[in-house]
Amino acid sequence: MIGRLPALLLAAALAGGEEPAPLPPPLPPPEVLQAPVRAEPSDPLELLWSHRLNFAAGGAPLVTIRLMEGQEEISFRTRGHARLLARGGARLELPAGETFRVRARDALPAALAHYPLLAELAVADRAGLEAAQRAWEARGVRLRPRIVGGVYGISGKVIDNRKVLLLADGDGSEGWARDFAERVLAQDGTRPTLFAELVSRPQGRLELLDAAGVRLAVGDALLAVEVEGDAGFTVDRVEHDVGYAAHGFEQRSYRGKLYVTLDAGGRLAAVDALPLEELLRGLVPSEMPAGSPREALKAQAVTARSNVLAQIGTRHLTDPYVLCAEVHCQAYRGEGAHQPSTDAAVRATRGEALFGRVSHALVDGVYSALCGGHGEDNDAVWGGLPDPSLRGRPDMPAAAAARWAGGLASEARLAAFLAASPPSWCSLARGARKDRYRWARRFTQAELDEAAAPLQVGTVRALAVPSRGVSGRARELRVVGSAGTAVVQGELRIRRLLGNLPSAMFLVEHDGAGWLLRGGGWGHGAGMCQWGAVGRAEAGQGYREILRAYFGGAEAARIY
Repeated sequence: MIGRLPALLLAAALAGGEEPAPLPPPLPPPEVLQAPVRAEPSDPLELLWSHRLNFAAGGAPLVTIRLMEGQEEISFRTRGHARLLARGGARLELPAGETFRVRARDALPAALAHYPLLAELAVADRAGLEAAQRAWEARGVRLRPRIVGGVYGISGKVIDNRKVLLLADGDGSEGWARDFAERVLAQDGTRPTLFAELVSRPQGRLELLDAAGVRLAVGDALLAVEVEGDAGFTVDRVEHDVGYAAHGFEQRSYRGKLYVTLDAGGRLAAVDALPLEELLRGLVPSEMPAGSPREALKAQAVTARSNVLAQIGTRHLTDPYVLCAEVHCQAYRGEGAHQPSTDAAVRATRGEALFGRVSHALVDGVYSALCGGHGEDNDAVWGGLPDPSLRGRPDMPAAAAARWAGGLASEARLAAFLAASPPSWCSLARGARKDRYRWARRFTQAELDEAAAPLQVGTVRALAVPSRGVSGRARELRVVGSAGTAVVQGELRIRRLLGNLPSAMFLVEHDGAGWLLRGGGWGHGAGMCQWGAVGRAEAGQGYREILRAYFGGAEAARIY
């Protein structure tokens, strides 16, 4: 727990005979909930912390995205004459090209409450939610349901990304939540993730300094900078690719409004607020090579736009922004990523997002780099209800696809598929890496024991995949050791446990030299295969045909 929690937070962890927390009441159909267009709030802190859908001039959604956080000092320059608003204080005119620095004074972190996340389901999945509630109540756990996301009607289309989170109720302390998760791990072989809930925002004063260190203004937890004509600004030492080989720091340029504020830890964060179309100019080339065929880039633009809309209000709920600039949300490198080809793709698809063929509701535009020849179902990757727009199927020309109809959920089918290495759209694409289409990873006994150490099973004796998705990707991994057995559930958890595997489409072999994992694909496999989209575009398919193929017949429709 960060900071002090108010006394109203409940202290008990178990039901102990008390009435369980009620489920959220049934909600009216989303098509009757029409959200008014929200202008930007008058208090910028409300914009940063609201996690709601707001709109910029012209009707495009307004997105707040983290550029950097956890900083002691942030240095920036504007490329045009700018106005600075110090919250609760002065308004200043800033000349172009001069360096300004921001520091925090007397800062206090946010107060957060922590709860183990037991289940995450779509609002429509009442049966799944009730079943999960009964199962945990039978174990004496008191529950704390939460609804995240929202529902909006725009131009006759429904944007509904609501989810119900089923949390274990407790005293809100991080220590209690971690202890609970460890007890579940010991009993079930899986460790719940922790959900953080904002109790109070960080507090402190921000000082604006010139290059010589002279203080120019002081603001209450926020400084806002707007550059005339949207000429843009640069931020020094932006950290990028955290946890990857490309990790580093660089100066980056952006458009939109710059907000310097306090993050949940009480340190400085730089946040950019900009229209979704401008965001996509720096996002699309960060996610797909700008030299890709035009129709593939257009498919990526529509997919990325849909994915942003689907994430607003569901992530970073204890942060002063709705998205981060890393692959956790979608990679965003600002103006340095802009390319004429991707700019053209964004313009050509302006305002277009994916909507279900039957439901007419927003489709979450998920994608991964290379499916390995077969896509995966959304529920196999993330759980929850099956989405008819996110069904995995063979991703190859029709003649080759017929052999693999019915999927790869059995060990024998997956083995045959990996050995045959059929010509799929992602293997046919020029520039696609063959060592990502099919790959192998070897572990010594010592390496595997170290990877499995968090499971507390001792020396690993056996690995098995008792449950696979339609693409053969592992849904469960059973780890048998000298000190016990654990079952790891979830595609991403399995990949992370085994040294960040390229994908969960793999077979396990054990010999005297150790353990060999042979697999295919790069990423979770749900939604659009990016290299598959390239291969399809090279074969003459248009972006709408590509999107229909990957999203169960969903159509791109313009909403602004």
